[in-house]
Amino acid sequence: MTPDCPRCYSPRVVTRHIGRKTCGAFGTAAGVAAGLSSAASGARVGLTMGFIVGPAGAPLGGLAGAIIGGLVGGLAGGSAGEAMGKMLDETVFDNFECLACDYRFSVEPE
Repeated sequence: MTPDCPRCYSPRVVTRHIGRKTCGAFGTAAGVAAGLSSAASGARVGLTMGFIVGPAGAPLGGLAGAIIGGLVGGLAGGSAGEAMGKMLDETVFDNFECLACDYRFSVEPE
């Protein structure tokens, strides 16, 4: 539930989510970088599995393994970054903004 503005008491208050957006973006970028750096092992597994299909399957399997490594890394990094950003939103940043008077404020967690 969104609180009312402490300055003008308006119920027209929105949540800004600055920490979640920022940390989620950085976490996703870091996760993709980590996933792509470990994509060599994913490509190796894909190449091995691709050899079962035939000569054309090896390059496609390697590429698929690398892409999946990057996607999994990005998902894991984004989730971790978003969780950290949520904690920052609740404890550090002024996470609420009143649309009536443009006042930004935070609320003590219960």
